[in-house]
Order: sequence, then structure tokens, then C-alpha cells
Amino acid sequence: MNKSELRKKYIEIRKNIKDKEEKSKEIFNRIISLNEFKKSKVIALYYSLKSEVDTILLIDYCLNNNKTVLLPKVIGEDMIFIKIESLNNLKKSNFGVMEPQNGIEYNKEEIDLVIVPGICFDKKFNRIGFGKGYYDRFLNGFRGITIGICFSDQISEVEIESEKTDVQLQYIVSEKNIFMI
Repeated sequence: MNKSELRKKYIEIRKNIKDKEEKSKEIFNRIISLNEFKKSKVIALYYSLKSEVDTILLIDYCLNNNKTVLLPKVIGEDMIFIKIESLNNLKKSNFGVMEPQNGIEYNKEEIDLVIVPGICFDKKFNRIGFGKGYYDRFLNGFRGITIGICFSDQISEVEIESEKTDVQLQYIVSEKNIFMI
């Protein structure tokens, strides 16, 4: 299957996953147990869409545990990460994603860990997103920790075709497993 076919298949699978709240809590518990997460001070997250792993619990945890929380904002072809103090200063973007309106922008060199969304992942740490390349462009040259999060049903047994611009992750965390390079 090519990326387009896998994207279409896993969007449908993700829509139909049951017990998302319970599974999201399991994923949250796995993430906060990782030493790399515990050591990280500046964490880039994303505000989840309804069909995705719920990240609100993780954002709140970080805000309440002295971690600097950054959320993405798309500007043209680029994605930047902006520090947030709470979830009150967010607005829905043209893509339907909640993003910060203003705040301090952080460079990738200042970020310890990035939580990465995806439609599907494979066991070789490749991912398929929505195909716009924002995360791949941002993660190109990033030296911190990358963690893809998903429900176990989003892990493809079929290897995802990797292109030169695709960036492999270091961890994939689901409610059932933690895969690491």
C-alpha cells in the first residue's frame, strides 16, 4: 500500500476506535513513566483532535509540573512552537486545530522533547500524517527526543514508504506498547 492508501485506511480505523478516553489515559501513564520525559523541561505537544489520542491530560500535567509547554502554530509553510501558560489563549486555525494566538516562540534547539501526532505508524518508526509535511520540516535537524503517540490499532504491519524528507521518530507509544529505537 502507498502512503495515500494507508492514510485513507487509518483515518477510517482511527475514527472507529473504541474506549479512546481510557486508552488515552494508558498512553499518558506510559509517557510520564519514560525517563526521557521526566528529564525534559521544554516539551512541544499538540492539542488533539477528537479522533486522536487525547493530549489535554498531558498538557495539564506538564503545566502543573514545572515543564515549559509549547504548542504548534502554522505560519505559511512552516510550523513554529509557542509557549503557553494555560489552554485559555487558543484559537481554532484554518485547519480546525487549536493553536496559540501569541506568546514566546521557541527554536528547535531549545526544545527537549516533541510529542508527534500521526494517522499511522510502523515498527520502523515511520509515520504518516496529513501529508502537509509540517512535522517533518520542523523535525529535520532536531536533536531532542521524538515520541509518536497513537492507539495500538494505528500501528501498521505494512512498512510505510519512507521518503528523503520523512523524519523517523525515536519512540512510539500506544496504550499497549512502548517501541524505542
